[in-house]
Amino acid sequence: MYAPLEATYVRKVERLRNGERPRVLDLFAGCGGLSLGLHAAGFDIAAAVENDPAAARSHGTNFHEAAPEHLRPRDVLTPPDAFSRELGLGPAAHAFDVIVGGPPCQAFARVGRSKLREIHDHPQAFLHDPRARLFREWLRYVEACQPLAVLMENVPDVLNHGCPAGTKARGLSP
Repeated sequence: MYAPLEATYVRKVERLRNGERPRVLDLFAGCGGLSLGLHAAGFDIAAAVENDPAAARSHGTNFHEAAPEHLRPRDVLTPPDAFSRELGLGPAAHAFDVIVGGPPCQAFARVGRSKLREIHDHPQAFLHDPRARLFREWLRYVEACQPLAVLMENVPDVLNHGCPAGTKARGLSP
């Protein structure tokens, strides 16, 4: 019949056809700017990952009626299935229809790159900034959750990160 990935997509589409709202996972959520827009558009903000304690508390208060499990900061390095199950949402592949988020952009932004060079006195300090790898964790969540749609907010130069001048990372487009 369907391959596992196809079956997951079919199940999600059927949920939506039956009138259920799309379930959103907001990664690098902050206090919830992207979540607010999606909530206003009729989406269900199912969960968020935010490591700043004050922002996580704000997001949990604004979108989850201050439910304790949604108030605490979370690390994007947490495996997607562990995160999803911890919130009682079941396997990550079944829990979310949409993934949104804005991974840190300091290592990709032109202003951020020059500041990193200045601070670390190295012409390619941005390549060694640990925040530069966090977009890969965002992609790991996409792979594990198998959403129907994704939205990543970032700067244009994220496509060129670590690539020779004039080239773009393969498989990515604005």
